[in-house]
Amino acid sequence: MKLGELLEGLDVRRIDGDLNVEITGLSYDSRQTRPGHLYFSTARDPKRNRANIDDALNRGARAVVVGGWDGGTVRPAVTLVESERPRLLMGAAASRFFGAPSERVDLIGITGTSGKTTTSYILASIFEAAGMPAGIIGTIGIFIAGKKIYSGLTTPESIDFESALAQMERAGVRHAAAEVSSIGIAEGRVDALSFRACMFTNLGRDHLDYHATIEDYFAAKLRLFTEILPRSRRADPVAVVRGDDPFGQRVLESVKGSKISFGLDRSLDVHPEKFDADVSGLRATLSVLGKKIEIESPLIGEINLLNILGASALSAALGVGSGAVADGVRRCPGAPGRLEAIQAKAGVTVLVDYAHKPDALEAVLTALRRVGAGRIICVFGCGGDRDRGKRPIMGEIAGRLADLPVLTSDNPRSEDPMAIIAEVEQGLIAAGRARIGNPKKLGDASMRGGYIVEPDRRTAIAIALRIATAGDAVLIAGKGHEDYQLVAGRVLPFDDRVVVREIAAELGGGQS
Repeated sequence: MKLGELLEGLDVRRIDGDLNVEITGLSYDSRQTRPGHLYFSTARDPKRNRANIDDALNRGARAVVVGGWDGGTVRPAVTLVESERPRLLMGAAASRFFGAPSERVDLIGITGTSGKTTTSYILASIFEAAGMPAGIIGTIGIFIAGKKIYSGLTTPESIDFESALAQMERAGVRHAAAEVSSIGIAEGRVDALSFRACMFTNLGRDHLDYHATIEDYFAAKLRLFTEILPRSRRADPVAVVRGDDPFGQRVLESVKGSKISFGLDRSLDVHPEKFDADVSGLRATLSVLGKKIEIESPLIGEINLLNILGASALSAALGVGSGAVADGVRRCPGAPGRLEAIQAKAGVTVLVDYAHKPDALEAVLTALRRVGAGRIICVFGCGGDRDRGKRPIMGEIAGRLADLPVLTSDNPRSEDPMAIIAEVEQGLIAAGRARIGNPKKLGDASMRGGYIVEPDRRTAIAIALRIATAGDAVLIAGKGHEDYQLVAGRVLPFDDRVVVREIAAELGGGQS
């Protein structure tokens, strides 16, 4: 495509160079730039910005988009494009370059603090049950009919997003469920997409290292429903919103077009008539826009019932039949690392979950309590270089809801793991807990009022598994599907699920 055709009518401040240059591809990572590419420079640091541009030019970029230029020399035969917001321009250009696939693939955007990943997997299972191959875009990666093609950001940069949708279209996939993060919305990664439907799951504390306040965080998510969804080029786009969440109520009040509410409240469009949950799964009768659907699911707890309700509401909005909804829910084992059950010790329920923020940890622990788990042993920590304010909050939640919190390291990144642990401990102490000095002498009485600190995550998991007896539940929270640990600039191999199986084999009670 000619550069002039690619940029015609888009938000461009200045062009210096040839508009007739042929563009063979788009890139935002200079390392991925190839000859003939249009390169978008998005770095905030001026020195890094210039270094990336030089690298892209060395790799053959024919044109470069920048947010501002310092007046330095640009190589001959390279076209320079200035734009107020390069990322927004990148989204519009990517849509045009890849042929706007979201105008033909039914793209469903799922936003909220928790539940996005599991809901996307349930949706994909329902579509597959209805005979419609599905795509998934999210935290665990991009999948086309079950085949993984990308790992990276929860909400990919617009070039990767549009490219993936184009690949889905070529593969015959006509439905895609995508996690849409607040940061992805704020940075303009999804502004050029045409969503068929968007869902709001809930809102709790998260990403306050990026957003100034919880209201700023909410405002970013609200844009998906008040600005981006309404300008979709799809006929009658619909908003599906959890109506018994306080922020969800605000979304419903703000949406002007078609909308469907879901949640546990019987006044909502999609709700459970009755349900039963234990550690083996869920059974429920759902009322979906007035129709009754009997569902069974291996997923655990009220938190997953809400995910099923949201997926059922979205399916109904898109005209998927009740039989496919029930079949898809029954088939879906959940998402990797989301309350994922691991065989480890006879009679003990061991679950690995991604809960790394307060509302998620509280929801998971509450779910385990309500399904009749015995003693709950919770291995958890907090990540470094992220919102410090949530650390004591998560400590208080674990201290209040777990029978035995085992505080350990998560992804400390550049921070001192013990400094992070000390901040989390303040919440455990506020919950009336006392540190247990010697876990080997742990009795029932001290377990009920105490907590363990073990900075080494593998050792912490081993302590929890050794303490657990038949009827207990061990929740290992924070990392979920991740197969690494970020420590002092290093990426170390570490997968909670693998570690559980290894320790279980050592104890003689699990499957390797």
